[in-house]
Amino acid sequence: MCAVQDLAGSSSEGRPTPRLERIAILAGGVCTPIGQDVDAFWSALLTGADGISRIERFPVDDLRVGNGGEIKKLTRAIEWSRVPDCRASRLLVSAADDLLSQAGARPLPVAPERLAVVVGTALGGVEEGERALAGDEVGRLPRALYDAPAHALKRWLGARGPAITVATACASGATAMGLGAELLRRGEADMVVAGGYDGLCRFVLRGFNGLRSLTRDRVRPFDGRRSGLLLGEAAGLVLLCRERDAGARRLGTLLGYGSASDAAHIAAPDPEGRGIERAMRGALAQAGVDAGDVDFVSAHGTATTLNDASEAKALRRVLGARRVPVNSIKGAIGHTMGAAATLEAILCLLAGRHGQVPATLGLEELDPACDLDLIQGAPRALRPRLSLSTSLGFGGCNAALVLQGAT
Repeated sequence: MCAVQDLAGSSSEGRPTPRLERIAILAGGVCTPIGQDVDAFWSALLTGADGISRIERFPVDDLRVGNGGEIKKLTRAIEWSRVPDCRASRLLVSAADDLLSQAGARPLPVAPERLAVVVGTALGGVEEGERALAGDEVGRLPRALYDAPAHALKRWLGARGPAITVATACASGATAMGLGAELLRRGEADMVVAGGYDGLCRFVLRGFNGLRSLTRDRVRPFDGRRSGLLLGEAAGLVLLCRERDAGARRLGTLLGYGSASDAAHIAAPDPEGRGIERAMRGALAQAGVDAGDVDFVSAHGTATTLNDASEAKALRRVLGARRVPVNSIKGAIGHTMGAAATLEAILCLLAGRHGQVPATLGLEELDPACDLDLIQGAPRALRPRLSLSTSLGFGGCNAALVLQGAT
């Protein structure tokens, strides 16, 4: 699915290629530490809300770092008896409930057999395995399967089309959106609920503590004093359909998706950012646009020393000498892993709708090695028509999206 071709007429090898049908994004839905609906999420980003706190759901006093972007309580009025007692599944359903509200349709106007679910995750239902083993509750183990939350969402929606879970680490949300678009183009569904999720759990927090990639300071994307990331939990979903089937009401359009693997290291990015560069160029090619058309970049921006530096190098090579505005939202909510890319895609489209781009929370002293036009201090008045969103994950997984705001 990595598009390394010029879809206006020829592939990178010179073969004629058809222009792919564009995919409408009808609505988005979120569940995050700073807001459990799209409007609250957007308002919190603009006002500089900080969703990082001491984690309370499980013990952290024995860990080097016990802070993260934790959702203290799920607040949506949902009949939770219909949803498994599984954190990941409930995050997904909460975002889906917001999605249906934003779309103004309950149920969705599509035959159940033509509604697909494609979600990405780094962790799946791993917390359920942790709980099962700790409490000798073998009955919880089926919920630990990677695809269990996706099937819980499918049942809640009443969907009977394909239900797919993808795991490309922290690029998973973008991969899910790209795969959802492909299902629509191939005629395997008429609507797709796509996106990503991940919940916080002690097992994974201990792992990141062991890697010493978590900061004891605040998260500072692209800052010269950055010292690491903090994990967050969230879910983000979008409703996709073919452009010819979309009405006037939409959030925006998914123009292009690209993915590439650099396989440089199991946990560290390629220092030169070659994988994410290929993914960005592939997404631009699939969209049939040039880098010069990009108005805004929602960067991965985890605030680790290596990630931010390698991503900045790749962005400068792709964008050239143009000073394109860039931000990262991980200072506000932490690194939400499988949810990150979808939340950032929704941000891009909301910026196009509202004419503002949130500042990068935590950024105070830009690292000269990350010489980009970072939005800092306060939101910037900007109505991006074309946005680029980038995602990097463990194992060299990279993905990029090109998005167009609704006009």
